[in-house]
Amino acid sequence: MGYHRRMRTEALAVAVLLSACTQLDVQEMGNGQLSLRAVAPSGGYYGAHEAAVEQADAYCSRHGRQAEIDSFYDHGAIGPEGEHESSVIFNCTTRRPLQF
Repeated sequence: MGYHRRMRTEALAVAVLLSACTQLDVQEMGNGQLSLRAVAPSGGYYGAHEAAVEQADAYCSRHGRQAEIDSFYDHGAIGPEGEHESSVIFNCTTRRPLQF
């Protein structure tokens, strides 16, 4: 893995960890639906979607539940470094046990 790619990956990991420690701005939309915005410093649409899913799951986990994703809404174009912002619409549902 190249130096710059490794540095970007490490920066993304730090951003995700820091975002998990901060207060999430979750909006109630009615009928149990919730929404939040996530920003990824790189990774474009996929990076922003991944960050949004992780934040939604972190929010639901605080309440002993898990996130069930309904949809994503992307905001603007992908920046020159791959940064992007997306919103996710989700519900917090009862955790399902893993079955193998």
